[in-house]
Amino acid sequence: MDWARVETTFRDRIVEFVRRMHAEHPDDRIYGAALHEFYAESGGVIAWPVIGVASERSLASVATERFDADALRWSPADWPWQLDPGDDDDAVAEALTAAATAGDDANWDHVHLRFERTAAKACRAARRILVDEGIVDRDFVAVAMDEAWELIPLSLSKAQVRKHFPELDEEQVAVDRLAALPVGARIAELVEIVDAHVSPPPGAERAIAWLRELGRDAVPTVLDRIRRAREKWQWAKLLGELGESSDDVVDALDAVVATRSLSVPDRAWAAAALARLGRMDVAVARIERLPEEVAVRALTAPYTSFRDIGVPTPLDYAPLEAALTAHPSLHDPVCVRLAPGSGYCVLAADEVEVAFGGLGSEWAAVRRHAVVVLADVRLAADRRARYTAELERLSADSDDRVRDAVIVAERITR
Repeated sequence: MDWARVETTFRDRIVEFVRRMHAEHPDDRIYGAALHEFYAESGGVIAWPVIGVASERSLASVATERFDADALRWSPADWPWQLDPGDDDDAVAEALTAAATAGDDANWDHVHLRFERTAAKACRAARRILVDEGIVDRDFVAVAMDEAWELIPLSLSKAQVRKHFPELDEEQVAVDRLAALPVGARIAELVEIVDAHVSPPPGAERAIAWLRELGRDAVPTVLDRIRRAREKWQWAKLLGELGESSDDVVDALDAVVATRSLSVPDRAWAAAALARLGRMDVAVARIERLPEEVAVRALTAPYTSFRDIGVPTPLDYAPLEAALTAHPSLHDPVCVRLAPGSGYCVLAADEVEVAFGGLGSEWAAVRRHAVVVLADVRLAADRRARYTAELERLSADSDDRVRDAVIVAERITR
């Protein structure tokens, strides 16, 4: 991949657009430019982002009582001056996509990561040019703004982050302090952050992600919290993601599933966590006494995107097939829960054969799931031919849901 071309294209588009807006509004102060609306489909397309430019007057023109200027100052999607990708930009994006999809998933991740880092680097270069030309003052910043704001610190100096995005600076200070703590003390503080009514920096989402990274070291503290917490669903979910299936964990989750006074979300996430940990049987043993939502979550959790977070659960259709054989009345609700577009798991390389086996299941829910997850995998030529043959066979399936899945798969693989 010609990374110099990618960086130059980003840089020149930002510079050209700011110059144009300055020429059209010479008496206005342009304070920022942002690359935004980053979009990449894992293993597939990488799209070129939009460029937004903002000035003090243009910002004031879109401010409302509900969203004042301060709230919109770094919300580039709300700025009135936008530059969509042009033909040259799309050509670079197509070259990026071709480079990203030329190898395995690791190659795709590498290309995508470098693409985002190159965007941040280009923002710094664009700013230097514009400041040197005198088109903007030294307070102007150009910034790559992905959804998670991970590219902002890569686009700016620490002083610029502190000035324009103080919440990120505050978050980093909190992260540095927590990282310096002994592991046990860090886990205890992270759990308190998650449980707080208003989570202090670095915030509940970051704290949960950190607890996942700490893995089984976090299990005892999370177990203690799920036993004491009034709302238990987030701790049940986290236990499923940590991958520890000890008797203590299974017993704690089973107790939540069995407690009728708890909310359906609490019980449903506990049931889902049990299934993710390979203990669907524990929830199935209580299935006749469970609300349908709880039962269905237990049966479907290992086949949804939930199973890919944290320690992944190996694909295995046998527990679902056994549960449906014992409780066939749940098949239709399971089908609804596992409808195409509901958020399926992503297959690992060693799960492809398991999914192929699912195409021959007696249960439509399993056949449909297998059809769609296989469609999202880059199969070798021999497997692709085999999959095409399976689609032709399944297109005559007596179950409309499977035929719908075949249609979806054919569109994806066309």
